[in-house]
Amino acid sequence: MASFCSSNRRKAANVSGKLKKMERLTTDSLKYFNEVKKELTDIHVKENEILKFTFCEIGQLFSHGFSVSYLKGDSNILKIKKWNAEFDNKRFNLNIYNLDRLAVIEKTVKLTPREIKKIENILEFKLELKKVDGIILDGLFCEFKTDEYSLNWNINEELNSEFSNLIEFLRNKASH
Repeated sequence: MASFCSSNRRKAANVSGKLKKMERLTTDSLKYFNEVKKELTDIHVKENEILKFTFCEIGQLFSHGFSVSYLKGDSNILKIKKWNAEFDNKRFNLNIYNLDRLAVIEKTVKLTPREIKKIENILEFKLELKKVDGIILDGLFCEFKTDEYSLNWNINEELNSEFSNLIEFLRNKASH
């Protein structure tokens, strides 16, 4: 089940005694990028859930964006948020970005016992990045974040094999 989700963090101004919502507009593409990242990675965790990790991927040229968060609790689930980059980039084609109206949808995917075991087994390995020589001109912004650490990378070649297996599993889940 997918639902529209947006924090819509609007500032309020008191105009003639009436409360008026003010949209946050910017021409700064870095603010746009940061707001997309924030929308994708802000996860509501229920009282009986524990957030184990969040993986976020955004195309450096604003081509796509999604996040996958693993929540353990009464039912182990993945919360997947997808940014409709094509839609937003068309409507913000003059490079005036409305930070309060990003097209982000959220869905919840219940994991099977086999998928839970797969994730838990991979998490037992040391997930780390490898040094890659060269210059990356474009690529991805990727972040894997837990309570204990955060890893950022730009190309898949930076991942060790266990980490690569987990990321491919998460990308597959996000693509459905």
